[in-house]
Amino acid sequence: MTALPPSLDRFGGELENAVGRDLRRRHTRRRVVRGAAVLAVAGAAALGLLNGLTGGGPSVVQRAAAALESDGGILHYRMDAEQQNGDGTSVTWHSETWQLRVDPFTRRQIEVGSDGIRAESVTQGDTNELYDARTGTIYIATSEQLRAARMPTIEIVSRSRLERLTGSTHVSAAYVMRNGAGAVKVIATAQGAKRLRRQVARKRAKESSGPAVDEFRAGILALLDSGRVRVTGHVTVDGRDAIRLESLAGTKVYVVDAATYDPIEWTTTGNGGSVTLRFPVYEQLPVDTESLKLLDLEAQHPDAQVVRGADAYSKAEARLYPHG
Repeated sequence: MTALPPSLDRFGGELENAVGRDLRRRHTRRRVVRGAAVLAVAGAAALGLLNGLTGGGPSVVQRAAAALESDGGILHYRMDAEQQNGDGTSVTWHSETWQLRVDPFTRRQIEVGSDGIRAESVTQGDTNELYDARTGTIYIATSEQLRAARMPTIEIVSRSRLERLTGSTHVSAAYVMRNGAGAVKVIATAQGAKRLRRQVARKRAKESSGPAVDEFRAGILALLDSGRVRVTGHVTVDGRDAIRLESLAGTKVYVVDAATYDPIEWTTTGNGGSVTLRFPVYEQLPVDTESLKLLDLEAQHPDAQVVRGADAYSKAEARLYPHG
């Protein structure tokens, strides 16, 4: 066994990023928060937020939350993102998503990063698919296959041996290192190995068959549920009548369609910069033969070859998502 490299990372953070993840972050599954954004009328009245009420009905805040929480059908949206770094530079990226809102919660997504690389993916239950237009290939692997391929080799050593290898008497229970091919090896005490196995088991237990939670939806719902938001009036966005909502701190602005309350724009600011997400398309599609084709990579790319297996999938993933 070779000595650990000087750049060795400590167990907790590196393990979370390199070992414990079962899929790339874009495929992280969590259950959608239900009912998280419905404000109590009394609480809203105390904050003066009921200026959007119509005939005693739901407020603007409640309607905006309900638009994000609607179930059923296929949610389709396009998103154009822009990050202002605060130093005069900016980064942009784009995505388009189709999400089946009922079991098996199939999700297809096209992403174009700031580097111009186009990646297309589908997740359905335990199956993960990637389409690489440059090779004309659809790569398929199950989550179980990917977990097995990414499980690190664990070598049990004594505490004294671990201290000698790391050159430190203040070491974590386990360490992670990589070789040139990106493989992961954990050198751990028996206690550290036990901790690793518990962590992996917890991550697997957290997996669900529910729909993926979009970060922007979770952030908006958190704001709407906080009670610290106010309606600041009507604005016009690309010819559309819209309603502007703003956090009391002024760091978050949410703009919704005045008729449907669907999202138009979401901006967060902080640390001298900002991120703005714009939604030129946000719609619910019916579940029928034609719309289901939008969730099928082979239907979208009938001439593509299909390659199965975790190894080919992981290599394609590294090409299509070079920045993780």
